[in-house]
Amino acid sequence: MNAAYRQLTIFQALMTGHLVKKTELANQFHVSPRVIQRDFSQIRQFITEQHLLYQLSYRRQLGGYQLITTQDSVSKQTILILIKIALASRALTRPEMTQTINGLLALISPEDQAEIQPIIKNERFYYQPVHHGRSLRQMVWQLSRYITQKQSITITYTRQRGEFVTRTILPEAIIFSEYYFYVIAYNPRYHQNLFYRVDRIRDLKTTQQVITRTRAERVEEGAMRQFLQYMQPGKKITLQFKFWGIPEAALDRFPTAKITTRYPDEQAVLITTSTFDTGAKMWLLSQGANVQVVAPHDFATEIQQELTRMLARYQS
Repeated sequence: MNAAYRQLTIFQALMTGHLVKKTELANQFHVSPRVIQRDFSQIRQFITEQHLLYQLSYRRQLGGYQLITTQDSVSKQTILILIKIALASRALTRPEMTQTINGLLALISPEDQAEIQPIIKNERFYYQPVHHGRSLRQMVWQLSRYITQKQSITITYTRQRGEFVTRTILPEAIIFSEYYFYVIAYNPRYHQNLFYRVDRIRDLKTTQQVITRTRAERVEEGAMRQFLQYMQPGKKITLQFKFWGIPEAALDRFPTAKITTRYPDEQAVLITTSTFDTGAKMWLLSQGANVQVVAPHDFATEIQQELTRMLARYQS
């Protein structure tokens, strides 16, 4: 075995997180410890010349050498949190979720991987994706590139009841919410930004059609998230509602919400927020008797009418 092959073998062991010991390597390759020390010097020189983000370090307590990264690394705690969030999303098919988790785990050492594996084992085994069954990673990446390129596209889209339609749009943002990825896109036919679920896009292709928008029509997805519920835009309103539930549940649902009045005797609060009415209505109805809409008056009336229709379902 020549020196180059030996040094590559040692470097590979270091790159995969192993602790290497001079005496053990000397015995493995049938050379003297001094030769292995020269190999370490060559590896250090290679790391320096190639500007690699590693440092060959001697771990005195362990009695061997390891590669230590010199860049900000992702901690095992961060990787665990990201995997937990990914599993809870249910957004990816099982093969895509496996690839995603394996990719995240590959960012940390084998020792840290071994520590995380038993923590996520049960959730991985019982992972159940949403029912559309479509692989989305490539589609989301492709749409994201069109957004940065300001490229208009023509899509074949499946509407809620299975009807296929063709739309030419300018994709502007990708948002994930409530199990699904959405692309927010400007539709020149309707002169507004609309939401398209990515898993319902059956085909897409670029188009030469130039789509222009006014400044007011452009999307700022970060700001829009402050007002969106269940990816239902609707009409923007200033909403006030009395709430008997846990206040944090409402404040977390509406990012711009504030408690404006407290009612200690009733164990209730008055919450004021800016939001879109359609998604807000869906959440408010899910809270049952814990909520009472105060304003706007016409929105409160709309909630009352919906509750009357709900009650009629059980009386018929």
